[in-house]
Amino acid sequence: MSRRICVLASGEMLRIHPVTHWLKRFEEFTERSATEIALPAVGYLGPLFESVVHPVPKNLSRQNLLPEWIAAARETMGEDATVWATIIMELGFLGNESVFLVDQYGDPLSQACLSHPVVQGILQTFISELSALGVDGVILDVTDAYPNSTGSKKERIGFLLHCFCEYCTNGMKLRGFRGAQSTFAREPSPARFVLRVDEEGVAHIDPPHEWLVSRQSEELVNIALARRFVDGDSETLLADASRLLAYMRARVEVTAEAIRTVLTAASAAGIRSAVVLGDYKADLSQMVTLPALSETRSADEYWLPSAPDKATLPGEWRAVQFLGGRATYYTNTFFEAVENADVWSVRAGPESFLQTLLRASKGLMSNHFSAGGAYTAEKLSQFEGFAGVPLNQADHLEIVEQLASAATGDVFPPALLQRFRITTADQPSQTAT
Repeated sequence: MSRRICVLASGEMLRIHPVTHWLKRFEEFTERSATEIALPAVGYLGPLFESVVHPVPKNLSRQNLLPEWIAAARETMGEDATVWATIIMELGFLGNESVFLVDQYGDPLSQACLSHPVVQGILQTFISELSALGVDGVILDVTDAYPNSTGSKKERIGFLLHCFCEYCTNGMKLRGFRGAQSTFAREPSPARFVLRVDEEGVAHIDPPHEWLVSRQSEELVNIALARRFVDGDSETLLADASRLLAYMRARVEVTAEAIRTVLTAASAAGIRSAVVLGDYKADLSQMVTLPALSETRSADEYWLPSAPDKATLPGEWRAVQFLGGRATYYTNTFFEAVENADVWSVRAGPESFLQTLLRASKGLMSNHFSAGGAYTAEKLSQFEGFAGVPLNQADHLEIVEQLASAATGDVFPPALLQRFRITTADQPSQTAT
């Protein structure tokens, strides 16, 4: 039977509704019952269980945490169901700049670096603790492990990229790429070939792994010109494109090795490991590819929106299709705003926070979770099944309304609440198989 995985992206989902509610939502979206469930274990505010690393977030009841969710999942789905625990690779709650990502100008970002040995040790501690709680597997979500953004127009131009800490730069040197930080601390940056600022955000080009390995700069230049990421004579662009591809190859290899190191704790504990990816190609927010992970044998399996068949990409890799644009990227963006609402609304003001929440809500439109998508996933030979986040219109608006009321102190007018409405593909099912 095809694997059917219900992914609960945040503790906020389980704060407002129990496990049984979301399993029912999964059936409404897919017209199928889930065979596995992925529960949130480490989110943006910390671990969702008692850990030696950091306290549980204050907004969660101590009687409604991961151990209770595991028990509820097993009671509802049966003891044979597979229960996963998800760690989002962010860890900003550590609050220690010594382990944070560093941009090309030497400034830290409030997010931990996957290549830092101390961070790897912390992640391995989480995995050991999760194994003791009785989960069957652990998932490392790296869809935004290396966030990039546009710089302030008053201070800098171009894109802020991560990470250029000593562990990342040393790792890239060992793989033949030197001067990574200075390469991107100048304009025009080589990043312009794969990133472009649009009115609705940052557009991107994700180079396939084979472009990195074979340094296919001409292919990158042609696409970047056609999509108006760059302009000028293609001959003059080839050198920058070639250096970018060399950097990206070194970077994805460093990331793949870091993930392998972290997930050795899962194999040591006798539980399974999975990695959530936004793309099988070189997405700059994850800076790793499926082929690089496969070659390094970083995890037991990979959950991602698309992947070539085994004839195109041979190997021993196992995959589950994640039914959502860039997998969890947009869902995580929404829940990051939700989980950080108290801090962000105070720092930026209620109105600015609501605008951030509105943008994040619109991103949920990329959550392509439907019965048709599930049916198709079961026909694709490269995937063992499918996974998705069963968040529908009503649940989303309930979360938004609670946050908006807390941020502004007022009840959200219905007309204003409608601006946050998203469309979802769930339809009440008559039967579940």
